[in-house]
Amino acid sequence: MKRPKLSVCMIVKNEERHIVRCLESVQHIADEIIVVDTGSNDRTEDICRSFHAKVYHHKWEQDFSKARNAGLQHVKGEWILILDADEELDHDTGSLLPSLLTDSLPSLGCMKVVNYTGKQWDENEAFEQRQFRLIRNQRNITFTGRVCERPEGEEASAAFSLPCIIHHYGYLEQEAQRKHKRNMSLLNAALLTSSADAFFLYHKAAEYDRGNEQDKALRLSVDSISICKRKKQIPPPAFYYLKYKLLIDTKRYEEAARDINEALAHYPDYCTLHYYKGIIMYQLKKVREAITAFEACLQADSDNHQYVQVKGAADFRSSCWLGVCYAELHQPMTAVLYVKKALKANPKCSRAQRVFSELTKDQAVHA
Repeated sequence: MKRPKLSVCMIVKNEERHIVRCLESVQHIADEIIVVDTGSNDRTEDICRSFHAKVYHHKWEQDFSKARNAGLQHVKGEWILILDADEELDHDTGSLLPSLLTDSLPSLGCMKVVNYTGKQWDENEAFEQRQFRLIRNQRNITFTGRVCERPEGEEASAAFSLPCIIHHYGYLEQEAQRKHKRNMSLLNAALLTSSADAFFLYHKAAEYDRGNEQDKALRLSVDSISICKRKKQIPPPAFYYLKYKLLIDTKRYEEAARDINEALAHYPDYCTLHYYKGIIMYQLKKVREAITAFEACLQADSDNHQYVQVKGAADFRSSCWLGVCYAELHQPMTAVLYVKKALKANPKCSRAQRVFSELTKDQAVHA
């Protein structure tokens, strides 16, 4: 049976620092690469053409969906993989992609996107979310939204999940600062006409967070949830993810404890919410409640495409915290078991290494 053709489609502007990594990650699986350039004045276009990409120019109109849709018009393949220049397709899982494509699949495919954060790359400092990144080439699916664009259309309700992973480096501190001003401008423009749009407020809160303005971020995060409630709508899970991340970052544990159970009532299988509750309870000296939360985290769904997840919350992070909690309760044998489990899942977990060293040292002293 003939394999459906795969097109890679991306938007770029002055991405000479990153574009090679991105293009190298897809050059062996893509039947064509479509690049929409919105005004580069560096070597981006030349680099793209060196990978035999087809480069089209599109005037930047402060609207990501317009640029995305401009690219879709040039695609010839049956399937379209959406990437950004500061991303790369994982080598091992990405190589499987062409063999997974069939005509019988729904029109949208979800892939795990790992977003790295912090001052420099660390494989464990990241958050993950499944996103719609594979689209069947049908004219009735288009992107909407000036910022944080998303595919919509009569076929958009049907989706399937792929085992492929995309690595995103745009939230690393240096890159985040470069894009912060642009994103804030787009969000402010959107909010001029939609001042009560909870979705835009949430994304502006996330930008404030990336800009290390946590107080502003928290205020808008709370506002976005309040708007949903006033409209008798359940806030999206990402809204809760950001709120409790910010409350923990700013050490406002009492405030976080007041209503995290309300969030969990809406999303009882949300792994990272259980993880956050565990941290909150531990910081409030409620160690047994923390244990219950971390154990629930290990049992919860870590692959639901609606959920933004802390990388490792479903395995080594919660296991490590359970070791910390049992050590606090003077149950060293149970503590060691959980810390070993954490180190098995991630041998590089520095907290687990430290706790394991302390526990085994204590055991040696009392032997």
